[in-house]
Amino acid sequence: MAAPILAYEGLGLVQGHGWLFRGLDLYIGARDRLALIGRNGAGKSTLLRLIAGRIDSDEGRRVIQPGTNVVILEQDPQVEGFETLLDFALSGANAPERYEVEAIAGQLGVELSREAATASGGERRRAAIARALAQNPDVLLMDEPTNHLDIAAIDWLENWLSRYNGAFVAISHDRTFLTRLTRQTLWLDRGAIRRAEIGFGGFEAWTEQV
Repeated sequence: MAAPILAYEGLGLVQGHGWLFRGLDLYIGARDRLALIGRNGAGKSTLLRLIAGRIDSDEGRRVIQPGTNVVILEQDPQVEGFETLLDFALSGANAPERYEVEAIAGQLGVELSREAATASGGERRRAAIARALAQNPDVLLMDEPTNHLDIAAIDWLENWLSRYNGAFVAISHDRTFLTRLTRQTLWLDRGAIRRAEIGFGGFEAWTEQV
């Protein structure tokens, strides 16, 4: 196995009066296509934000290959404080990324001149996708990426991901999306995590064996 580009050793996080999870070891390889599975409340979104470096763990060590670009597409795009979707999508972007944002937004059919405050969930989602993909991530973390998208936009995203050369981790209630795209599974269950070298399509059969 090639060395992972991102790994956590002994990861632990306190939430409320106890540990949400503790002692987790996980890694992401350069071309992994990971489904992150777990019941509601298991901490999937929190774990994704930890992997992204958005929040700090209470225990554990994060190891990342130098130069690795980790980008997260969060479940609820935070457009507050931006006048337009263009302002949101271009925030922090360099010149090449600005071009990519506008190109991807055009392919997704979202008008970035829309006021951010009055944009629909689907428009916000498309702008957030354009913002994330334009950053050329080595690791793309996606929390419910197909929420508010129509079939055409989901098809576009699936096609883009099928050609993508980096790694991704996806949380989704869209079983078809996960079945089509994932090759490995991370199962977060009762504070522990297991990894299987099978995509979501084989997840249920695998859980019956462990």
